[in-house]
Amino acid sequence: MLNKIALRNARRLWKDYLNYFLTLCVITALMFSFHSLLFSKDIYEMIHYGNNGELSTAGMMLITFMILSTAVILVILAWLIHYMTRFIMEKRSREFAIYLISGMQKEQIAVLYRKENFYLGIGALFAGLLLGSGLKQVLFFVFYKSIGRNYEFENPGFQENLSAFLLTMLLYGTCLLMALFRNQRNFSNMEIIGLLNMDKQNETVDEKRNFLWKWLFLLSVGNLLLLYFLVFTGRVTKITAIWEMIGLTFTFYFFYLGLSAFLMNYIKRKGSFLYKREYLFLMRQFSSKVRNTCFVLGTLSLLFMFALVGSSLAFMLSDYQNKQLDVEYPYDVIIISDEKENDFSREEALIRENADIQDIWKYTVYQKRTSDVGDFLYQNLRLFSDRDSDPVMAEGKRAVAYYDYDVYMGITDYNHLRRMLGLAPVVLQDDQYLIHMPNRVYQEIKDKGMELENSLDIGLQFAGFKTEGFAQNGHNGADYLLVVPDQKLAEMDIYFSLMAVMTKEDVPEELSEALYELDGKTRGYDELADYIKIGSEELFLMPATIQVKSREVLELKFLMSTLSFPLFYIGLVFLCVSLTVLSVQQLSDSNKYKFRYQILHKLGMGKRRIGMVVTKQLFFYYLCPVILSVIVSAVFILYVGRQFVIYTGIHTKWGLYFGISVASFLGIYGLYFMLTYFQFKGNIGRK
Repeated sequence: MLNKIALRNARRLWKDYLNYFLTLCVITALMFSFHSLLFSKDIYEMIHYGNNGELSTAGMMLITFMILSTAVILVILAWLIHYMTRFIMEKRSREFAIYLISGMQKEQIAVLYRKENFYLGIGALFAGLLLGSGLKQVLFFVFYKSIGRNYEFENPGFQENLSAFLLTMLLYGTCLLMALFRNQRNFSNMEIIGLLNMDKQNETVDEKRNFLWKWLFLLSVGNLLLLYFLVFTGRVTKITAIWEMIGLTFTFYFFYLGLSAFLMNYIKRKGSFLYKREYLFLMRQFSSKVRNTCFVLGTLSLLFMFALVGSSLAFMLSDYQNKQLDVEYPYDVIIISDEKENDFSREEALIRENADIQDIWKYTVYQKRTSDVGDFLYQNLRLFSDRDSDPVMAEGKRAVAYYDYDVYMGITDYNHLRRMLGLAPVVLQDDQYLIHMPNRVYQEIKDKGMELENSLDIGLQFAGFKTEGFAQNGHNGADYLLVVPDQKLAEMDIYFSLMAVMTKEDVPEELSEALYELDGKTRGYDELADYIKIGSEELFLMPATIQVKSREVLELKFLMSTLSFPLFYIGLVFLCVSLTVLSVQQLSDSNKYKFRYQILHKLGMGKRRIGMVVTKQLFFYYLCPVILSVIVSAVFILYVGRQFVIYTGIHTKWGLYFGISVASFLGIYGLYFMLTYFQFKGNIGRK
């Protein structure tokens, strides 16, 4: 009998809380799709290299971020299921009271309710897995596209599907069972009178502390203004950032308490706006609902903010990927050796066997036992800004960034390397020199160019800067390269030897491992890694004596995708969860609103007008957490966008990407809003 009742009630729950059911389906589908990435054989081969199948840096990052994102999703999923099961129980409290009066035991009611939610959850699980099997193909297509590979739609092996299926079942089932058994304690303390009054506990509004809430609201607004001031004036420090994070946590919750207090005060003072159209009805509903759900609205605003920030960051990473990788890796193959007379004959032969060479150039760079440019950059670059407060740390950064001595190159080698990249050669007089450095570094020190020129003592006149991509993360210098007339090299010592290669077609990715094996080394475990310097680049670069562009770009694209995809993943789940809670908050009170709208109808308000009032009521409540989250996330993205320029040298269109994120989320917002609207209208229209 209990099973029949539970199945009947589960069907009723499915209809009454359709948004909740659909959100569980979407989360399950996303979990299954992303878990499939972990068990894909093709991706497994991408993230391992060498005969021993060593896990690459990108592979470690993929696994790490997938574990972290899964942990975050599990927390929010467990919270959603617990919140909804408790919420539904409160709304059905009178029904449970009737069960007790009819003679049912508390344990029987608890089992009944647990079975109802279990059936609902299992139904969402299997519907989500079915949806996920199709969504997985879309995810794989986008993922492969992001790393520059073509994806062929095909069914993966049984083992891959089974592993992803079992992992999703295990994690989802754990969250569901934990939430259901946690609510068991609520039934053990049930009393009939408490159940009869449970659904009314949020109908009364305490106005005793309105004065305090209004002041806290003003403090919340003041904290937001302070945040904008700090970001726009560039006064964000570690200390101010920590205090702002703490302040924002309270801001999200106090904001709604204070907003409700101001609205209630306005209603009490009988403001003139109240008597226009139906605004008294709407404002009274809105103020009481905001007061009773202030904690929920604050939490949802935080989730919205994380979703918008995460999505915008993912777009920025994609922008970096599209614009910067060709700059960081301009040559198809480049190799450096500390053997000063290395002719790279074995490496050349191996490359010719595997690729059609367009141009190849072997050359040397020099040093004269001075480090004037390195000293200047150490004094002026942001990377070493802690040189006064923590000189040991700053000096350690310098040791990783720069060679012991400044790196020099002759004009002949320099122009040949430029021609290989399709760049015009430069003309350098016998008494001139130039400095080649990444645009990112140049933007930091361009206003101090005269100081840099005066700090050098090489007996030549400065001829300017060049900033094109030139493999300056350890090969053609680290952050900088001094180009001098060839005759000046006779006064210097050879520093190290290099070979740069351009091919007519893409180099096979496997060539990278083959070149390392030729030298008896393993890619990713280069014994000379400490010898190679990487400059002040702080994103995604590792020292390497051998760089094969196709392999390096693939791994970096893979690495950035492992960062951006979890951000989208978490953001989408946060958004769906937030909109689900907003939806059920309105739909759960539809019976109460039904009576009120019937009164409005009897007073002469037509059905069309009632429909407009319903739209406004839902719109104001839905829009409330969105506006606050957009205001806060916009300033975060502004700050991150500025830092992105500093770290990468790319002037990313942060405003555009933030706008795309907002527009995308508003699209999903619109779907939930329309679904809620039609359900709400259907509920209040029932007789």
